[in-house]
Amino acid sequence: MDTARKHPENDTRYRYLWTILKLIFGLALVVVVVRGVQWQELQQSWRTIWWVPFGLAIGFRFVVIAARAWRWAVLLRHTPFCPTVGQLTRVLVKAELFNSLMPSTAGGDIYRVVATRTTCDTPSATAAVLADRAMGMIALVVSALVALVINPGIRQSYVGQVVLGVALMAILGVGVLWAVRSPIGRWLKTHAQPDDSDGKKLLVEHILEYARALAGYTRRPWQLALALVLSVLPLAGVVVSTYLLCLSVGAVLAALDLVTIALTVSVVALLPIFVGGLGGQEAAFIFMFQQVGVALSEALLIALLGRALVVAFAALAGLLYMYDSSRTTGESPTIKLN
Repeated sequence: MDTARKHPENDTRYRYLWTILKLIFGLALVVVVVRGVQWQELQQSWRTIWWVPFGLAIGFRFVVIAARAWRWAVLLRHTPFCPTVGQLTRVLVKAELFNSLMPSTAGGDIYRVVATRTTCDTPSATAAVLADRAMGMIALVVSALVALVINPGIRQSYVGQVVLGVALMAILGVGVLWAVRSPIGRWLKTHAQPDDSDGKKLLVEHILEYARALAGYTRRPWQLALALVLSVLPLAGVVVSTYLLCLSVGAVLAALDLVTIALTVSVVALLPIFVGGLGGQEAAFIFMFQQVGVALSEALLIALLGRALVVAFAALAGLLYMYDSSRTTGESPTIKLN
């Protein structure tokens, strides 16, 4: 610990090295999955791509973002200056730029906290983002779990088994956290006594502030319930976007297979072993589409179009971020209340 404080550059090197290893792992997965692709067939399929659905998929992503902003606004409704859905949509669009740069979209969450802390205190802003993430994750994991249960063909695949295990572990983790919430609170209060003089008291007090802000939602269960219901809208948007990508290459899937693949791939893309889902999302797309009879060349094209969709939207988010930054030079990226 002392060595890390004396040489913070070592921590930075380790983080960079870990990120590079994640990228290599993700790309290696793609190479393994596409090792049997026929490149002439791929070129022929590329020439037959219908770009109109792909353009619609980019535009439809804004609808998905607006649905997520609505859910987030519900969780911020108790704050003194609750932002509008339009303001939060703008923040979420710019957060997509940071989502593509850090594992599990953590970069976007950090940006969201920074952008909304003018509407309330930082613990409340952080709690709203965490609650929003939790409701979205619960809805996604449960939906993917249900889809896998009623779709045995995909459930028995390797990716299906991995996502099934992740879903069960996530549900178990939520249950454990809920069960130990009271003992943890009592422990924090016990260790926040005034006689602490070694600096731990200040840290524990900060932890208690964030814990109280997050626990406040248990006194407002209607917010969590409504946010959970609204989580259906972004998930439906993910399914529609996947359908548009399939339409671009002419792939035809059964409705249940389409829903299962869209939700399962979304779970894989959020795993922290990938950077922005790079590699994991593509490998899951290719493998699972092949499981339902889609040709390898078409599956690869769908995966590439899915990544192109993410990159295109991140580029638009970057342009919006630069535009707003040029108008507020030297200021933090916060929501303006005036």
